Amino acid sequence: MYSLRRRLLISASFILLVFLGLMSVALSRAFEQSVLSNAQDALRNQVLLLIGNLEFEEGRVVMPTPIPEPRLSQAESSLFADIRDANGDVLWQSRSLLGEELPAPSSQLGEFQFRPDLRWSSQPRLYQMTLGVSWETSQGDVPLVVRVAEHARVYQRRIDDYRQQLLVWLSVLGLALLAILLAVFGWALKPLGRVIRQVGLIETGKRRRFDEDYPEEVNRLTQNLNQLLEHEEKRIEQQKEVLGNLAHSLKTPIAILSGLDYSHQNQVEVDQQLASMRTIIDYQLQSASAVGRTRFARPLAVYGVSQDIMNSLRKLYVDKALVLEFSMPEALQFFGDKGDWMELLGNLTENACKWARKRVSVHIDTAPSTDQNRPEIHMVIADDGPGIAADLRETILQRGVRLDSQTPGHGLGMHIVKGIVQAYGGELEIGESQWGGAQISVRLP
Repeated sequence: MYSLRRRLLISASFILLVFLGLMSVALSRAFEQSVLSNAQDALRNQVLLLIGNLEFEEGRVVMPTPIPEPRLSQAESSLFADIRDANGDVLWQSRSLLGEELPAPSSQLGEFQFRPDLRWSSQPRLYQMTLGVSWETSQGDVPLVVRVAEHARVYQRRIDDYRQQLLVWLSVLGLALLAILLAVFGWALKPLGRVIRQVGLIETGKRRRFDEDYPEEVNRLTQNLNQLLEHEEKRIEQQKEVLGNLAHSLKTPIAILSGLDYSHQNQVEVDQQLASMRTIIDYQLQSASAVGRTRFARPLAVYGVSQDIMNSLRKLYVDKALVLEFSMPEALQFFGDKGDWMELLGNLTENACKWARKRVSVHIDTAPSTDQNRPEIHMVIADDGPGIAADLRETILQRGVRLDSQTPGHGLGMHIVKGIVQAYGGELEIGESQWGGAQISVRLP
């Protein structure tokens, strides 16, 4: 079963992850471009600084000592520079090169050229800026190529540090946003949680209706549910009233027919048919009046009612001196109609007393179910009578079996019991008791 809160959280987390991921990529790319632009500017400034301090005497380049940029004079430096003529011959190089040479230059006169992917022997990747100039001398213009290169790792380290900090801050931001979303979801779904709590209270009989002071989207739902609950209660009451009226209407003409004088030949047949009519009417009324399982049925305390049924049966079968054992939790609640419970327990126990020799056991208990508000009810009625033959057990429980095809003594009562158990979505099983008689087991979910 899906949770609305979980679905919203998963969706929001996915959207947040995608958003932060795209933001991370965009910010990282923007910072890389910024670092690359700073590298170009720094190298361009170094080229201009070299040109500003360059002196050309007798065909060679002369630089002041010390050079304005100290890193060019350091052996373990990450900054390198050289100046070449148009033929590619080195006219000057920084001490940081340690006698090695940068890759051959290529530059057009007066244009800065930047290369971010220069590879130099075993050295790491370099950023290089090149500028071609024409130097005026007394002998004429001399073409020169000025190059400055720097290890890319200097800038890559900045990028890596930025990425680490970006990851940390985006993670903190993501967790903060997720916490805010959780709080917002909790606030937005609070009315639904209240509805769920009220559903549980209605299921346990502690409430009869939903409140109607919810937000507009939820309020329409609760109003419709209240109307449905009211309609269901009225329908059940109306059904019982109609059935009661029907029973009263049918009993009157039957009583009149019973009081008429018939010939001696027809009297026996008439009595049999009238008795059959009463039996069929009673059965059909009992079957139709079974309320069945409803989600919002009131909980009914049935211990007292069950005790009354047991006491009545003890009086009814006092001549048989039956030992009627009865056990049931006093706090047991039945989520259904009182008449259904009385018919179910009364018919099963009466059948057991009718067929028992000396002993009847009625044991009722609860068991955990998938619905935490409504435990299952287990009912076991056993006797020491002749029992029910194995080949007739399935026949009794078959749906649609005609009344006159039932085993004598278990006909109408078992029909009523079967109808009630089916109405509540339960299970009924016929077996053999420990004393050799019949045992009827009923499970009501």
